[in-house]
Amino acid sequence: MQTVKRALERKLPLIVLLIVTVQPLLDVLSYFLSERGSNALSTLLRFGMLAAVALLGFLLSDRKRVYLILYGIVVVFWGAHVANCYRIGYISMVQDTANFLRILNFPIFVLTFITILQKDAGLRKFLYLGTAISFGEMILFTALPWLMRSPIYTYDYLEVGIMGWFAIPNAQAVILTLTVPVVIFWGYQSGKYPVFLGTSLLCCAMLYVTGTKFTFYSIFIITGAYLFLFVLQLGKKSLKYALPMLGIFAVVFVFRHQSPMALREQMSRYSQGLYGAMVEESLENSGADKETIEMIKNDGELPEEEEPEENVPVTPPEKRRERMRRALMGIYSDEGVYGWLLENPNERFGVYNVMEIYHHTDASGALSDFRLLKTNFAKLVWNEKDLLTRILGFEYSEFLINGSVYDLENDFPAVYYCCGYLGFGLYMLFLACFVILVLRAFSGDLYLSWKARAGGLQNPACKILGTFWQGLRNFLSVEMGAMGMSFLLALIAAQISGYVLRRPNVTIYFALTAACLFGLTAEKPGPVLPTFTQKLKKR
Repeated sequence: MQTVKRALERKLPLIVLLIVTVQPLLDVLSYFLSERGSNALSTLLRFGMLAAVALLGFLLSDRKRVYLILYGIVVVFWGAHVANCYRIGYISMVQDTANFLRILNFPIFVLTFITILQKDAGLRKFLYLGTAISFGEMILFTALPWLMRSPIYTYDYLEVGIMGWFAIPNAQAVILTLTVPVVIFWGYQSGKYPVFLGTSLLCCAMLYVTGTKFTFYSIFIITGAYLFLFVLQLGKKSLKYALPMLGIFAVVFVFRHQSPMALREQMSRYSQGLYGAMVEESLENSGADKETIEMIKNDGELPEEEEPEENVPVTPPEKRRERMRRALMGIYSDEGVYGWLLENPNERFGVYNVMEIYHHTDASGALSDFRLLKTNFAKLVWNEKDLLTRILGFEYSEFLINGSVYDLENDFPAVYYCCGYLGFGLYMLFLACFVILVLRAFSGDLYLSWKARAGGLQNPACKILGTFWQGLRNFLSVEMGAMGMSFLLALIAAQISGYVLRRPNVTIYFALTAACLFGLTAEKPGPVLPTFTQKLKKR
């Protein structure tokens, strides 16, 4: 065992580079396999990599108990989940297990990366280099189909946005966003200004042309954050690095209406306008009275009147609801309106329950939103389950009906429904450890800054501001800021965009930045939670 461990330690730089740089190649393989009808091979390779990374971390670790505790918790929880699924009737344990393994990617990868960095903190530079190489591969695999005159679009049906040989455009958009802060930092850390300038321009250009809202607005977040970091750390010498960030910010803002994202939003508004007209026509043809239409426009509630009219009978709530249902039936069930989109949910849960979960809305923006449809589908499944199933989660196959997949895109709700109260709580506790470490490190730097200013005759307000500024400078290095940016963008994407916690090709970059944050913060002194931190240091 020790011989294997020493051999692995000698090869760690190469192993780290291999783990990170192989990801775009696997994505391209998955794309072409999907085009041929099955990506089973690339999926098996992903699961094989997960097993290899888990074994690597275990073999390298000097604190194997941490891994045994994690795997023990996983086994106990999964055993309870499986037993409950058999109790209520398992549809497919294979699909459910595959989904659970995808959820486990983040904790397994991040623990392994932490173990690697504890062997040698200098290996962070290989993680950054690997990310930069991966980004170069992504540029290559995006450019090639366009150079070969076989363009691939982010939104294929609209022919908007530039995409490459990547099977899931939204997942690729998240990957680009999470890697950009790391790649820009790699360019800055190189000490070569042309490299920094080139990486900054290429990174933001890729985010701009991809065309999703997440990539587009991330340009402002990333350039604004780097602008602040350079001013904070470099002071008067910051212009050299801050001006490019300011310039990119300004150019993207000026040309925001010409961006692929804006074009896609314009097309979506036009489409919703057409559906809005069909919705109004359907309401008119339903014969609904004015009061019913007002209730529908008011999310199923009757607008409150200042003084109820005398001698006018009040319609019972049950009859009001029935009138709304009759008025909305055409909108929710006719193929010419939204029946084609809601056909499977209507069949699975009943059209009245679908209306209830949508709050009897007729808004085309809500009814056209496929992401919202998936969320409502999951809520309807959840409403059917008993308490024990809600504690342990329901199986993945509940999202499947008639060959259609209603798996949630947003990650946190997906973990919540698939793992229940217990699994979701454990997952959030794991994520919270990194947030606690960051807050502890920041409070420690503030504390040291305050101690350094003790005994002076400064004005209290000036002392507090000076302490905060110096503490912030000590804590928020450019490297810390870059990793923090990527970490926060991953959390934001997990909630509003998805494809972070259950897509191994995305999860690896989230795990990378989380491990780097751990390495940068765990060793910092601080007055907060010292016992907890000492235990984390020993991993």
